[in-house]
Amino acid sequence: MLRVIALSALLFSGLAAQARDDTYTAGIEKWRRDFDADVRTGGWLTLVGRVRLDGEMWTLGSDPQSSIPLPSRAPAHLGVLRKQAQAFRFEPAPGADAVIDGKPVRDAVNLSTESGTGSIVAAGLTLSVRLVGGDPYLFVVDPQTAAVSAFKGTSWYEVDPAYRVEVKFEPYAQERNEPVPMTHVDSKQSFPSTGDVILKLKGKRARLKTYIDDGQLFVMFLDETNGRGSYGGGRFVHAPLPKNGRTILDFNKAFNPYCSVNPNVMCPIPPPENRLAVEVSAGEKFLDQE
Repeated sequence: MLRVIALSALLFSGLAAQARDDTYTAGIEKWRRDFDADVRTGGWLTLVGRVRLDGEMWTLGSDPQSSIPLPSRAPAHLGVLRKQAQAFRFEPAPGADAVIDGKPVRDAVNLSTESGTGSIVAAGLTLSVRLVGGDPYLFVVDPQTAAVSAFKGTSWYEVDPAYRVEVKFEPYAQERNEPVPMTHVDSKQSFPSTGDVILKLKGKRARLKTYIDDGQLFVMFLDETNGRGSYGGGRFVHAPLPKNGRTILDFNKAFNPYCSVNPNVMCPIPPPENRLAVEVSAGEKFLDQE
């Protein structure tokens, strides 16, 4: 009888563990579907132009002779962008149909470089002047770009609960603002950083610098799969803010920088010290066709 009870308990324990794994896997798969939806709709594919604004004046339009040529459906001559001291001013061409902050533009107007304001909307395109590490860039967004319909989704390693790791968080004495190099540009972007995480993965101990992004810890890391299954430039993963000095780093949610699907996007570059001396066969893969 005791043997039967023991076997029954063992079987129940195994079934419960399998149920937990199935629930966990389903949660990761949903997260990945949501991630793909964000790639399609979050603007990562629709950025079709990125131009550093060195100089004082630029013509905008679909005319190939424009200083900054725009997609073909834009007016041949949309207007002129001027830099005056540290400010930018847009002068619409006669008859150009442009809107800024919901208001039609007929005369010259100063442009804000703050996110969410000062964008020029014309022919379905959105043009924004933004500062990256103090350097001004013009970003051109086209929601109708063929890249959106061409995106077939990302590729992932099989979900493996072993890559969900509880880690120790070691805070700095005070928050730092760390200058982080970006892809495709010389500028550096400042990221807040409050501490490191200490983890053990596949028997090897590691320390990773973390940053703060959207109310979460943000970890940029390199590992032995880079260029051999995963993106060569490393991957990113978010984690909950630590409680009682601990948090969870789930590499099944590791994702490629968005510049891996769109070279117009600027991405932070992982710090060299954030290299794991193991293969992290979890999270997003990188295939040539993506």
